[in-house]
Amino acid sequence: MKKKIKNAISFITPLLLVIVIWETVVRFGLVSERILPPFSSIVLTSFNLLTSDYLLLKHLFVSFYRLSIGYFLGITIGVSVGILLGSREILYRLVMPIISFLVSIPTIAWVPLFLIFIGIGDTTVILAIFLASFFPIVYNTMNGIRSIDKRFIWASKIMGADNLSIFSKVLLPGSLVSIITGLRLGLGYSWRALVGAEMLAATKFGLGFMIYAAKAFYDVKTMFVGLILIALGGLILDHLFMNTLEKHTIKKWGIVRGEVL
Repeated sequence: MKKKIKNAISFITPLLLVIVIWETVVRFGLVSERILPPFSSIVLTSFNLLTSDYLLLKHLFVSFYRLSIGYFLGITIGVSVGILLGSREILYRLVMPIISFLVSIPTIAWVPLFLIFIGIGDTTVILAIFLASFFPIVYNTMNGIRSIDKRFIWASKIMGADNLSIFSKVLLPGSLVSIITGLRLGLGYSWRALVGAEMLAATKFGLGFMIYAAKAFYDVKTMFVGLILIALGGLILDHLFMNTLEKHTIKKWGIVRGEVL
């Protein structure tokens, strides 16, 4: 417990130092408030957005709603495809060149095409989130399966294990570190894709939409509110979701060691 508190203090202290320097630099006129508003005014703006018809909560809720659907699809389809590619050599040789070709395309580059064929709205944003998470999850799941020593699989078959037992007791535990790495990367890419896609395709709510709409009114304070919430959102998602998953799987089972903050 003391170690967790110490780690938390070590993490928060540099952020507080940045906030103090930020506020001081702006208050002493070293940087124009039009370019960099004082942190205190950004906090006040966030409070006003929160109390004004719960507008900020609506933006947050819609963004997390889109992220949940797109990321869930990415996990479901990505892990399934990764397992197939990792366990079937023929499929790997056929599909891997295609994935290697597509993975280098930034997710945001797909959004204009989605706008043409699908139009603006949640479907385009969710599809962008799905693509952002799909490739890292597939790639890491596939590599995790392929990295398992084949002798473990052969030994399981010799002892009479069926395919389900081999998957649940050999393939899944042996590849879980790689799968969780893919999930973590996919979550980070999904969060960034969400914001970018909302700027181009959202019609009403979302953090990306809020930042892009504020640009029209030169509302820099609202833009910074959105940027800070994006940073906090990514941090919270990683700690609450990914660290919890690691704690109850690979760390609990002794596959890796370490403490969660």
